[in-house]
Amino acid sequence: MRIVLTTPLYPPDIEEPAHYIKELAKRLAPKHSVTVITYGYLPEEIRGVEIITINKKRLLPLRLFAFARALHKSARAADVVYTQNGPSVELPAALVTLLTRTPLVMRLGDTRASARAASHFFLRLVKGFALARASALVHDSPLPKVEILPFQPKPTAALVEYEHSWEKHLEQLSSFFHYEN
Repeated sequence: MRIVLTTPLYPPDIEEPAHYIKELAKRLAPKHSVTVITYGYLPEEIRGVEIITINKKRLLPLRLFAFARALHKSARAADVVYTQNGPSVELPAALVTLLTRTPLVMRLGDTRASARAASHFFLRLVKGFALARASALVHDSPLPKVEILPFQPKPTAALVEYEHSWEKHLEQLSSFFHYEN
């Protein structure tokens, strides 16, 4: 499958949505063609994943246009667009997938973006439009990455649980992605 992942945050950003998308792209890449479209500079690379970054310092309209343009180019050949919530990606993702008729799957994992959208009229409209356009919503997330500390016993059970949570999450995503084909 050709999967496009869109996210407002990607490493070196340190928030949870950034790490989630990087880990997801890494896990999808061996079996699928994966493109990540994000805002930022000098993104952390992943073998086999195309990463397209849009400069965060551009004026908002120019930044949104550049993001939508990059997404349109990628979405035309994609089987699915998977986006994390956040108005800076929700608006381009909803518009582009409407134009390209590419299925849109949304992950509602960024609680700060959701809270911000709830408190602003325009952002609520953007979120509502994106949610209406989405063919599937993902609420669940895998467990946070296990911290391995020096001079401490390896947390084997926690690592197994972490891997199991990712396997379960990828099964859920696969059902959403294949359902759309």
